[in-house]
Amino acid sequence: MNFKDDKLQDRLLSRLPQPDNAEAYRKEVADLLAKNERGFRIEKYGARAIWIFCVGLATVILLLGMDRTHDPVRAAWLGTVACVWLIFGAVELMKHFINRTRVELLKEVKQTQLQILELHELFAKRQ
Repeated sequence: MNFKDDKLQDRLLSRLPQPDNAEAYRKEVADLLAKNERGFRIEKYGARAIWIFCVGLATVILLLGMDRTHDPVRAAWLGTVACVWLIFGAVELMKHFINRTRVELLKEVKQTQLQILELHELFAKRQ
């Protein structure tokens, strides 16, 4: 168990930015965050469109389909189909919320890394 922890620790520490390439790292972080923000904005509109489509389709299925049928088997089938569409839309919406949280967490981690890098530079200049 300890061997795996050491291996993971070494891999994480090897990915930390080094003080000698601070400016390049800042530019790389800014580009990464800008790319993630653009992708997130596109995903936001896509998730909203899918959710609106799924709710609209489920509503149409329930209102129009149930109104014309008096067969309980067909009514159960239409209700199931409507629920499947609503679940599909909810899953897409949840994926969007998870990705939004991931992007916000990535921003905070990168800001912390940049602050640590600036502290390293500051201590290196003092010594």
